[in-house]
Amino acid sequence: MSSDTSSAKPLSSGLNFQLSTMMFLQYAIWGAWLPLLWTFLSGHRGFTPAEIGNMFAIGAVGAIVAPFIAGQIADRWFNTEKFLGISHILGGILVWQLASLETYNSFLIFSLLYSLIYSPTLSLTNSLAFHHLPDRDRDFGKIRVWGTIGWIVVGIGIGQWLLANWSPDSKEPAKGITVEAIYDDPTTNIAKAIEANPSQLTGILSTNLIQSAEHSAWIDVLTKKKIDIPRHTVDEEEKTDFDAVQTLIEKENLDDVKTAVLAQVGKDIKGRAQAAGMADAFKLSGLLGIVMGIFCFFLPSTPPAKEEKKNAIGSALDAIRLQPLLTLFLIAVPISCVHQFYFVHTAPFLGQFQNQAEGFIDIVNKIVGVGGGGLMTIGQMAEIGVLAMIPLFAKKYSRKALLCVGIAAYALRMFLFAYGPNFPETLQLPAIILGIAMHGLCFGCFIFVAFMVVDEECAADVRASAQSLFNLVIVGIGIIVGSKVAGYVAEISTVNEVMDYQKLFSVPMWTALACLVIMQLCYPNKAPATAADGPSDTDSDSDAAPKNDDDQAV
Repeated sequence: MSSDTSSAKPLSSGLNFQLSTMMFLQYAIWGAWLPLLWTFLSGHRGFTPAEIGNMFAIGAVGAIVAPFIAGQIADRWFNTEKFLGISHILGGILVWQLASLETYNSFLIFSLLYSLIYSPTLSLTNSLAFHHLPDRDRDFGKIRVWGTIGWIVVGIGIGQWLLANWSPDSKEPAKGITVEAIYDDPTTNIAKAIEANPSQLTGILSTNLIQSAEHSAWIDVLTKKKIDIPRHTVDEEEKTDFDAVQTLIEKENLDDVKTAVLAQVGKDIKGRAQAAGMADAFKLSGLLGIVMGIFCFFLPSTPPAKEEKKNAIGSALDAIRLQPLLTLFLIAVPISCVHQFYFVHTAPFLGQFQNQAEGFIDIVNKIVGVGGGGLMTIGQMAEIGVLAMIPLFAKKYSRKALLCVGIAAYALRMFLFAYGPNFPETLQLPAIILGIAMHGLCFGCFIFVAFMVVDEECAADVRASAQSLFNLVIVGIGIIVGSKVAGYVAEISTVNEVMDYQKLFSVPMWTALACLVIMQLCYPNKAPATAADGPSDTDSDSDAAPKNDDDQAV
C-alpha cells in the first residue's frame, strides 16, 4: 500500500522512464494477440473449440515452469535485464512465426515454445522493478499502470487496423464487386474480387465460402420467418442447396428474404476478413518483442544474488495451509477459470455486435476499432481507475469484503454477457459494455488484493516464494484448467456452427456465484489492514533493495 510519508528518496525521472517503458512494452506484446486468439484460430485457421482450448492451456505451461527454472537462472546465475533481453528477442521471432502457421500441431508446438520464453518475463519485470524502486509500496503502482496503458494502446491500435484494412463493406467487398454481384454470378465475380484486392481477399472469398455462408443464411432467415421449403420442390437432403433456394425465392417473390440473406452473407465475409487480418497482430507483437529485447539491455544492471539462501518453498507451503491463505489459494483456481472464459470467448462474442455497424455500435467501432480486442480495452481503462482507488478502499474495507466484491463482479460480468443480448435492443450494447468494464473490479478487488493478502500473511523471508506459488496457481494451473473447460463448454454450446453464448457464459456465472458463497462461509473475518498488521515490510531491509533475493523470481 502506498505510503505518503515514506522516508525513501524520490524516484528519479530517468529510472521512472526506463521502468515505465519496460512495463508498457511488456504488456503491449501480450495484449496485441491474446484477446484475438480465439477468433483468429476459429475464423481463419478453422480449429475446433477443443483445439483452441488446448492452445490457451499450453500458454500457461511457462507460468508453471517459470518460478523453478527462469527465476533460478535470474536469481543465481544471470543478470535479470540480460535474461529479459534475450528472452524477448527470441520470443519476438517465435510469435511472428505464429502468424503464418496453418496446422494445429505446428501452432501448438510454437505456442509451447513461446510460452516457455515469454511467461517468465512477466514476473521478472516485476522483480527488476522491485529491485530498483526506492519504495515499492509508494512507487510500484505508478510504474505498473503503464503496463495496462500499453495493453489499451495496442488493443485499440489493432482494432483500428482491422477496421481500416480488413473490414470490407458488406455492400462493396472489393472495388465494386458487391455481395449481390457475387450472389448473381459467384465464380466470375469472386475471381474479380480477389484480383481487385488480393491482399485481403485471397483465401477469404471462395466459391465454397460464399455458398456456405449463403446456405447458413438461408436456413437462418427462413427459420425465423417460419417459411419451409416445400418437399416437392426440394427434397430433405437438398434443403440447403443454393440454386434450389434461389429458385424458391424467385418463385415466391420473397425479396425481403433475399435482402436479409445478402446482408448476412456480407457480415460473414467481413467477419472472416477480420479473422484473417488478425495475423497482423502476431507480427506486431513480434516487432514489439524485438524492440523490448533491445531496450532491456539498457535497463539498470540487476545482478544475481551473491549468496544462495535456503529454499523457502517449504516454509511458504506451511503458511498456505493456514487461513486465510488456504481459502484464497483454493478459490483461486475456479476464479482463474472464470477469468479465462473472459479472455477466450469475449472477442468473438463482441465481434458479432461490432460487425452490425449500425447506430451506436458504428460510433464505438470508429473509436476502438473492430475485432473485439479494442472494445475489451474498456476493461483495462476501468482497471486503472479501480487500482487508483484500492489504497483508499483497503483502509476502509476488510480484505474479505474487497475479495467478495471482485468475485461478485465476475458473476455480474458473465450474467451481462449471457443475458444482455436478450435485453431490449437499446439496452443490449450498454449492458455488454458494462460487463467489459467489470474487469476493473474483477482484477483490482480480487487478483490485486489477493496478492496483497499473500504478502501480508507471510513472513518477510518467504513472501517472494509465496507470491510465486500464488502466481503458479492463478496464472498456471487456473489457466490450464480454465482453457480446457472453456473449450469443452464451447463445444457443447455450439449447434450447427453457431455459438449459444447464453449457455456458454452461464457456466462461469454460476461458478463465480458458488465461489462467492464459499468465500463468505470459509474466509475469516478480519478488520481492514493497518500498518501494524502482519510482518513488517522493513524487517532488516533497506528501502532500495528487495525484501530478499528470491524477489527477483516474483
